[in-house]
Amino acid sequence: MVEPMIRVETREELIYLLAEAAAVEHSIMCCYLYAAWSLKRSTEDGLTLDQVEAVTRWRSAILSVAVEEMGHLALVANLTSSIGAGPHFSRPEFPVPPGRLPSGIILELSTFSPVLLDHFIFLERPEGIELHDATGFDHPLNYHRTLKKGRLMPGAQDYQTVGHLYRGIRHGFDVLAGAHGESVLFCGDPGAQIGQAEASLPGLIEVSDLASAEAAIGTIIEQGEGAPSHSEDSHYQRFVRVKEDFTAFLAADPDFEPAFPVAHNPVPRHPLDPGPHVLINHPDSVLVLDLANSIYSHMVRALVQTFGRTPAHRGDKMAMISLAIDLMFVLDGLASHLASLPASHAHPGTNAGMTFSLPRDLQRLPEGRSEQMLMTERLEELATQAGHLFVAPHPLAGVSDQLAGIAAKLTFV
Repeated sequence: MVEPMIRVETREELIYLLAEAAAVEHSIMCCYLYAAWSLKRSTEDGLTLDQVEAVTRWRSAILSVAVEEMGHLALVANLTSSIGAGPHFSRPEFPVPPGRLPSGIILELSTFSPVLLDHFIFLERPEGIELHDATGFDHPLNYHRTLKKGRLMPGAQDYQTVGHLYRGIRHGFDVLAGAHGESVLFCGDPGAQIGQAEASLPGLIEVSDLASAEAAIGTIIEQGEGAPSHSEDSHYQRFVRVKEDFTAFLAADPDFEPAFPVAHNPVPRHPLDPGPHVLINHPDSVLVLDLANSIYSHMVRALVQTFGRTPAHRGDKMAMISLAIDLMFVLDGLASHLASLPASHAHPGTNAGMTFSLPRDLQRLPEGRSEQMLMTERLEELATQAGHLFVAPHPLAGVSDQLAGIAAKLTFV
């Protein structure tokens, strides 16, 4: 099937496409984390030793992909910053409503299963590989998003795969560099970006010209779908291998259940739209979910605060990166625990899960004393709430001290 051309005629349109790419990367990363956190962890969860080894292997594979998706999000932020715009870290709530993405791309939160792995394989499929999406990830609406030539206002456009979107973005960089010259197009300060010196994410580079922009986009495409050589280490191939491994286990034991039955598309409050949601309101879960979402949103806030700092404030940039990493480690244990808790009395047999809720405003906080006060104050609030929720001998009793320690070490130059 021939990919439709993505049209880019202005800087504004390229910024629009990069914002959509950032939202896609962020949303896909959340989907992968949700699946990894749904997996059981030990023999205490009813697994045999062989099954524990397998589940650990699958979790590691999925988390490695999620880490690379985080790197893709950082690369998109660098690409956006390179042309003078601010990075985009917000994303739509789950399940992503129709119109926010092309009709062929469905992003929902679901437990680890053969069906979900088929869906991940579909999302990461390379150009030229014809696949149908997994059962249960239905595409009820068939709509088209097009942008007519000559329009000043940017708008949504169609693409069949994530790789297709990035090929369109790469085309946009080529077009605008030819029209304006590289020195005009790449007007952003590379020092305001994140490179390997600040974060050792695979393939992360600063973007300052057409060559580095194309290298960044090439990394995203090759790590994801593996094109053009369909590399064995691509996300597509890693999910294929996990599916093959899981299928072999199921053949030996059809009753094997490696994951908790976490909710499909959990929500923290009653939604306006009557879609296929599961409201998380069980008293054992609701405050744990609230804490997990709060930690996640503060982690995203730290990423927002990372970009836009000059080299003179590199110490503050490193403090924000360290904060985001520390919170991710805390969230890993908390979200896995949440997956073992009940979702709701209205859904017996269904477990809770992260909803990845974000605050309404993710605008960058002004640098200075108020920034440190707001970031530290929130960490202290998180630590206090964790202390109320997890009292020894609870396995997460140390979370409060972890968060308090993170708050204590957060200092700005």
